[in-house]
Amino acid sequence: MERTTTLADGQVLTIRTATRADIDGLRQLYDSLSLDDRYHRFFGAARPTPAAIARWAGLDETGAGHTLVAVLGDQPGRIVGEAGYVLLPNGNGELGITVARDQRGWLGPYLLHALADDAAARGVPNLEAEILVDNEAMRSLLVRRGCVMVDETRGSTVRVVIGTTTPVGTWPPQHTAPRALVEGPAPSVAQALAREGVEVLRCPGPGPRRPTCPLLAGAPCPVARDADVIVVALGRADPTTEPILQGHHDLAPGVPVCVLDTATLATPEGRKEALDDVQRALRQGDEE
Repeated sequence: MERTTTLADGQVLTIRTATRADIDGLRQLYDSLSLDDRYHRFFGAARPTPAAIARWAGLDETGAGHTLVAVLGDQPGRIVGEAGYVLLPNGNGELGITVARDQRGWLGPYLLHALADDAAARGVPNLEAEILVDNEAMRSLLVRRGCVMVDETRGSTVRVVIGTTTPVGTWPPQHTAPRALVEGPAPSVAQALAREGVEVLRCPGPGPRRPTCPLLAGAPCPVARDADVIVVALGRADPTTEPILQGHHDLAPGVPVCVLDTATLATPEGRKEALDDVQRALRQGDEE
């Protein structure tokens, strides 16, 4: 995999698969990061060792990872960014990305797009990421890509997933539990369902920093299409609620939909009643 483009200043940027010859260049990239940057990338201030870099980049004997590097200038050039993933048991890839400070604001989305294309060609449907809640740059990057929430119970981090070929993240290939799509600001419902053994993805819904919902563009939503139940908790006052409900009716007609009132979710009793409604919908779906 290799892409080249000439930047406005005349320098050539190359995106290509990492090789063992890039380990020193990657170490220099990581050494150039601030303490905050390293903490956001590695969840610690320590600099990664060459062995750790090789393992993450898929350059050791395990071959579980795959990484692209962004090289600026003539070969060997300077590595100004990397994006890669390690395969997960569920069939998705665990995502990581680093961009040199002087190349931020444009290179991250370009690298992520290239990695998604490469992962899709290798049969990886989604990329997952564990993000510190104060890592605004990474969160913003993945929100613009169309991420959905996987796990919101970790306190200081949030886990999200993006699709490699779809406008939003989708369900992992390997699953055994019933699947519930929760739409809207209802993390408590998502967490309660997860505690009951339900596989949950939560979509916050359309917003100023998110791409348009596929349903609002008249296209099927892959998360809704393959769910066992859809929980809409955007609130009746939200102008997107009715169009989204109509989209589910038209484009995912076989999936039961539960509409939850946001005021009801404000009390423990209301949340329990909402959870019971969702569980009933799941059981009805199983019976059908």
